Amino acid sequence: MIAYVLALTIVSAGAPVDQAPAQPPQQAQKPAKEKKPKKDKKEKKAKKEKPAPDLPDDATDEPDPQVVLPPPAQGKGFEWEQHPGIRFGKHFNIEFEAKLQEDYHTSYAGAEQVAGLEDWELHRNRIGVLGNVGKHIEFEVEHEFTEHELSEKDIEAGVTPKSQWKDVRANFDYIKNAQIQVGKFKIPFGLDQTTGVTHNDFVYRSLGAIYLSPGRDIGVMVHGRFFKRGLNYWVGGFEHDGDNAKSKKIEGGDQTFAGRVTFRPLRGVAPAFDLMEFGVNAALTSLSDDNFRPNGLRGRTVVSQDTFYEPVYVKGHRTRTGADLDWTIGPASVRGEFDQVLDTRDGQGIDNATLPDARYRSWFVSGTYLLTGEHKARPVKADNDFITGGGIGAIEIAARMERLFFDSVETNGGPVFATPRTLNIQPSGDKLFTIGVNWTLNRFLKIQFDVIHEQVEGTYRNPIPDGSAFWNKALRLQIVL
Repeated sequence: MIAYVLALTIVSAGAPVDQAPAQPPQQAQKPAKEKKPKKDKKEKKAKKEKPAPDLPDDATDEPDPQVVLPPPAQGKGFEWEQHPGIRFGKHFNIEFEAKLQEDYHTSYAGAEQVAGLEDWELHRNRIGVLGNVGKHIEFEVEHEFTEHELSEKDIEAGVTPKSQWKDVRANFDYIKNAQIQVGKFKIPFGLDQTTGVTHNDFVYRSLGAIYLSPGRDIGVMVHGRFFKRGLNYWVGGFEHDGDNAKSKKIEGGDQTFAGRVTFRPLRGVAPAFDLMEFGVNAALTSLSDDNFRPNGLRGRTVVSQDTFYEPVYVKGHRTRTGADLDWTIGPASVRGEFDQVLDTRDGQGIDNATLPDARYRSWFVSGTYLLTGEHKARPVKADNDFITGGGIGAIEIAARMERLFFDSVETNGGPVFATPRTLNIQPSGDKLFTIGVNWTLNRFLKIQFDVIHEQVEGTYRNPIPDGSAFWNKALRLQIVL
């Protein structure tokens, strides 16, 4: 009897096991085949809000990681995402961009006559196109029509900048951590210089960024990032050492190799340090004395562009080194940068002797705070647009201290002179303190106003006869499409 009950129990328990393969497995496989997670991923359209139109325009600017771009559209025709553009299917699109900056500025009394300074000027008028071919090729072509980088005397004499073409580049991202960029773009050196022209916290860049950092040139660069932007690098070779080293009288350096690395070593320690980024950079340039004019770097005042340091004769190589900090915390930000340039002067003495290196140094420390409470970003994105959102836009205050300084190393206590072949270069510099207000009305319009206290070091180079400090004022209206 017990054996019969056991046998019956085993048979009844086994019955469902035999029937299980018949239908349940087939029904269970159907949902597994339907893997809908992929469709969820493609639907990252969630953020319909369009990112600001003035996305990073420079080679070393990385896109904002918080901006979620919509997936490539399948159709054709006109569209307006970051910029107005035309799409030809999912494999090719072209967008149009424009950057206009109208300035009103004043300087010391008499600057109109001494330096040819005019109150109003169309400082920048850049038009360009950018887009992509397929998934892995991006391109940009940008032309400057009226950029005021020379004095009014130069303009009247018919002198123009060396090149009106700005970014003319293509980027290939077949390998995400080793992307290749070719063409004309910014040499990877310096925090302030590599910040996009429409993203600046002040009307003017720091003097070190204008006169010591290389700027744009033709070359090839490899760049990439690791650890979710915790480590970024750019390294490349260029034909010359950038347009900042050139002028109508200065030829500039030759072949240049440059590299820049940024990193966030304190990310994860505390939320306040997540966006604290350190940067280091270096560049090496060959220098020749083929031109009969001095080929060193120069220094000029910020608004009137009076020359307070004339270039000296150099030959051999130019070594640039620098370090910087970029820290954002909620509505506030802090930036700082130190750069040094050494030019060798092989055989440049009167008796063909090698002279001590010419040395150029700069530093700045700046801070900003958004009074309207937005999280600091470049460009600033107003929570409530002044025109369409019914708000006041974003209002930001900013302050910066900086210095640009020229001399030579190893003076040996000898006399100093301001001549281009002197053994010991007479020290000369410029110190500035800037306070400003930035009003971002919406994603297209921004107004900036700066008051700048300037002190040229060295009476003989100061545009003010008694060598005293002077005030500059600058107002800028910026329109970006």
